[in-house]
Amino acid sequence: MPSAPPLTTGEKLMLIPKAFFALGSLSYALLTRPLASSPRPVDFFRDAVFAAMRSFLSNISTAQEQASQSSTEAEYLAVSKYKHYAPDTDVLDSGLRVHWLGPKLSRSTILFLHGGGFNLAASAGHIEWLWELKNDLAQQASISVVIPSYTLAPEGQYPLQLQQAAETLQWLVEKQGKSPGNIILAGDSAGGNLSLAVLSHLLHPHPDVPEIKLREPLAAAVLISPWARFVSNDVSVTENQRSDMVTVAAAKRWSSNYLGTAKLDYYNQPADADEQWFSGLDKRVKDIFVYAGGGEILIDSIEAFVKKLKQSHPRVEYIVQPGVAHDDIILDKVLGYTKKADGTKLIESWIAQRCQVLGY
Repeated sequence: MPSAPPLTTGEKLMLIPKAFFALGSLSYALLTRPLASSPRPVDFFRDAVFAAMRSFLSNISTAQEQASQSSTEAEYLAVSKYKHYAPDTDVLDSGLRVHWLGPKLSRSTILFLHGGGFNLAASAGHIEWLWELKNDLAQQASISVVIPSYTLAPEGQYPLQLQQAAETLQWLVEKQGKSPGNIILAGDSAGGNLSLAVLSHLLHPHPDVPEIKLREPLAAAVLISPWARFVSNDVSVTENQRSDMVTVAAAKRWSSNYLGTAKLDYYNQPADADEQWFSGLDKRVKDIFVYAGGGEILIDSIEAFVKKLKQSHPRVEYIVQPGVAHDDIILDKVLGYTKKADGTKLIESWIAQRCQVLGY
């Protein structure tokens, strides 16, 4: 499997003009905001930051992008140190490293698959958000979070990440003694895509992924701004291009790195699945919560996917937060917002209700 090429001196130098160009985009967004007729972010700060992010994501190379970030484990360790939490990492048979937040002996566990276009590690914002979610839920339930450090693209390509997610779920059941009925599968963005791939694998075992053997359905699935279709011509891609920070150029780069030579299929492109693909899903997972932002470019593909999902599963709750961007609840933590996002409140309440119903 190809790894991201090392950053050359030229690529390092080219980051300078790209940074200046991003700053120019930021300034332009602020100057034109009062005159804007198309959807824009909910406040000036987000408008400016999103403009800079769009510029940077559209013009950066994979090597530059990955050189500018840390690893999932490094972010986990950094947040753990800041929170005075003793980090706890397990190594699975394949060598995959999985990180715990909360007690291993908790009755319920959230298996969280992080977003980042399959190219980016979990951010400090991810770990912070999960830490706070776990702490708030722990007031009502015995709960922990597990975060796999799955291999990033292009070093690892589809279906490796699905293999690793499936391995983690099977490990939780077989080696950690977790009841499937007490496991909540969750993920944001690309992690939402991967969570859906796991659910598809439970229904239709992927030929290149070991089958997951569960004696009962999972407790729930939480899908946050799931990347249900990699690249599309949906109306929302154009209408929401200035209210979101994700760009078509970035989506094409990320999905190309992830797929490699593999073809699109219903595991990695759930919005395009036929009407029968999710039939019987209610026998694999009891409840599903899908959260999305009305201002994200992916909203049309998410709508299309949810429509199909509801045809096969009677207990799907779908919430669209008006005006907010892709993965806003995680991005808020990255941008330093301390107020709990409305989307976080909704997700926390929904999980808490399932904890109460199931008696966690």
